[in-house]
Amino acid sequence: MDYDFLRKEKMAALKEKDTLKNSVITMLLSGLTYKKKELGHDPSEADCYDVIKKEVKQVKESLEMAKGRPETALELEKKLAILEGYLPKQMSAEEVEAKVKELLAQAGIEATAKNKGLIMKTVMGELKGKADGKVISAAVDGLLK
Repeated sequence: MDYDFLRKEKMAALKEKDTLKNSVITMLLSGLTYKKKELGHDPSEADCYDVIKKEVKQVKESLEMAKGRPETALELEKKLAILEGYLPKQMSAEEVEAKVKELLAQAGIEATAKNKGLIMKTVMGELKGKADGKVISAAVDGLLK
């Protein structure tokens, strides 16, 4: 996933006359341009995913505020589906829980409430981008009980 890939996707959306997808990709390209200026070099793949996640978060917040306006909510849901299509597949709660147990065993960390900070640091370093932070936190909390 990089700027060139998104440019090609934008061109495909233009050819298909898919205005919604075109606008979503334009928004992502704009975010990547700002990221490039901020970093001073081309954004990495992880930076690209961060930009997409930021947009996903904003669309989800807008969706929460669009309750009672079905037309707006429908368009936001479509945008969200397009954005999530560019993110890597997220791990399920069961996969996260198994991975957390495996990481704790490898690191030799005891699953106690006192070690939660260390556990989260270890687990987040390994699973960042592969699973939602809330799912990871819930899996860790489940092991600490």
